Amino acid sequence: MIDVAYPYFDTNLSWLSNNYRFLLEANDETVPVRERLRFLGMYAYQTKEFYRVRIPNLLAMCEVSNDIRSKLYLFPESLLEHVSETIENQLREFNEILTGSIFPSLKEQGVHLYYREAFATEHLPFIRKFFIDKLFRYLQPVFLDAKRSSKTPIFESKQLYLVVRLQHSEDSEEDWYATVNIPSEPFGRFLELPEWEGKKHVAFMEDIIRENLPLLFPGFSVLESYTVRVERETELSIEDEYPMQIAQRILKQLEKRNFIQPSQYFYESGMPLYMREYLVNKVAIPMNEFHERGDYLFLQDFSRFPALSRRLDYPHQRPIHNPGFEENTSIFETIQKGDQLVHLPYQSYEPIVRFFNEAAVDPHVREIHVSLYKISPNSFILNSLISAARNGKRVTTYVELNNKMDIQENLQWSRKMRDAGVKIILSVPGLKVHAKMALIKRKVQKGWERYAFLGTGGFYRLTSREIVDHALLTNHRELTNELELLFGYLSTQDEPKKYKYLPFNYLFVTQFTLQKKLMDLIDREIANCNAGLKSFISIKINQLQDHILIDKLYQAGQAGVPVHVMVSESCGLISGLPSISDNIIVSRHVDRYLENTRIFHFANRGNDEIFLSSCDWTHRNLHRRIDICFPVLDEQLKNQMRIVLRNYANDNQKSVRLDLYQNNLRIGEDGRGKVRAQDANYRLVEKIEKGGPIRKPE
Repeated sequence: MIDVAYPYFDTNLSWLSNNYRFLLEANDETVPVRERLRFLGMYAYQTKEFYRVRIPNLLAMCEVSNDIRSKLYLFPESLLEHVSETIENQLREFNEILTGSIFPSLKEQGVHLYYREAFATEHLPFIRKFFIDKLFRYLQPVFLDAKRSSKTPIFESKQLYLVVRLQHSEDSEEDWYATVNIPSEPFGRFLELPEWEGKKHVAFMEDIIRENLPLLFPGFSVLESYTVRVERETELSIEDEYPMQIAQRILKQLEKRNFIQPSQYFYESGMPLYMREYLVNKVAIPMNEFHERGDYLFLQDFSRFPALSRRLDYPHQRPIHNPGFEENTSIFETIQKGDQLVHLPYQSYEPIVRFFNEAAVDPHVREIHVSLYKISPNSFILNSLISAARNGKRVTTYVELNNKMDIQENLQWSRKMRDAGVKIILSVPGLKVHAKMALIKRKVQKGWERYAFLGTGGFYRLTSREIVDHALLTNHRELTNELELLFGYLSTQDEPKKYKYLPFNYLFVTQFTLQKKLMDLIDREIANCNAGLKSFISIKINQLQDHILIDKLYQAGQAGVPVHVMVSESCGLISGLPSISDNIIVSRHVDRYLENTRIFHFANRGNDEIFLSSCDWTHRNLHRRIDICFPVLDEQLKNQMRIVLRNYANDNQKSVRLDLYQNNLRIGEDGRGKVRAQDANYRLVEKIEKGGPIRKPE
């Protein structure tokens, strides 16, 4: 039962509800089969992340005093049981979808994935040659017995291993154990084998290694092998989740109780107890940190299943040219004529590339300021910034390092930038810059010109064909002035409370004005509704967890304001609670492109306002990050965003409604026929390309 005294859905269970949405998409036979595998990969990745991020927090909260847990309405022991049961049921369904639905669909398309089965004799020569010529050099077989190796190895985090049981030909009485790494690079997880009997064949890399283990261990008999993987989290996310005073109390209690954050070990189904006990003794793995996980581990790699045929994928959608940008016209001249909005991935990313490339060579550009959130070393923007610095521009970057990237990669690209003269300001704890923004300053005869990039997502050129985002290019005076003020503040690296009264009016900034501005906008809708004026609130967001803003949305719903929340991840707001949220709809959208954009739409008596943002409504983003929210001011661009939001609200193909218990309920067709938001938004962008006005939707 939902406790109306605490009307917030648990973050952990909401995360798992979102994971299940990927399973629904994977089970949809109208989706091309390789795309269905991709959704299984997304499910596997999100479940892995759940174990990495959420489980350690829950285990930690089991050690916290009852008074704190009561204040948080948190019951971690029972929640852990519920979570374990939910994941077990989902994994069972995962395997049923894979073996009972996707494998037959692959077979119909002439594709065979070797899955716990012996290789055909016809494939063995190719497999042996690949192993000897290419794979062998990347393998590191290590014996686990301390008597026979220089030191007992420790499983590296996020690395897949085979644990092998062997017998030496001269001593058949004693078992030997060894580990073999399963390299993720340079070959990936899957190997495409030669066609045979009119079919394409694919194998897991660990099965290629298994087949050739005798070559790795000459003089030994290979008895059995199983895969193992470990996930270690470096720190708890307590401070990101709870208010500072409570978080500090929790951390002090954990320190007093000598709480050690557990690792999570996963092993392949069928690993016998004696092998697990051996690992417990030899590698010091506590048995309660060992989890059985299916026939193959780390199946997020299904997201990178080989592209064998176009029939297995969604039809290609070309990136559409944005007619606002002319090839022979300077991008800065284009922006002077009016704000420009780029709809990704439907429109080409090239205007954003040009924005930075032109800044690097434009003799009028004096300064470039840009936030880089977990940038990849092969991102186009790094070369543009290095070029700009070498051309004498003053370039300052505000950087959040990518923890998923190798330390050497982080050092490599940062050294290149520093050597070129780029100033790098690293994020500090509690002040991580999540905002996606850039400011370019040009010195012309009449004075200074300022141009801004404001985005809902980062500079991911390589993934911009996979993620839905929006980017605004503008020279709006107030917006760019306030953006310069924000960059100036970031250069101090001081705590926000020292600058609490910075005048951000057009640009909403977390830890300064964003939460209060959003509450004011919701209050205005409540007042308008009470006065009989037009009112509504549409929120499209990844995560909604902040209780203060959820309470304010509840107030709006209770006042009669129609509220539609469209999430793509977790949601703490519960729709359909009698007298609390029965005027609020919560939907979740999953389709071929990952949803990342944040859009906030308020009726404002018919003079509606639309804001774009990089900020989710969570404690972490609102109170421990620097994030931004910015208005769409141009009327034509507002019309485009009105239509985008309407398409999401009307989607009855890829959206589901969330009920009281966050079950993902299919909507189905209604009188409007089939509506699929991403397809409708692509058609909108095609219409924009043809020119002419985009009219305000009714």
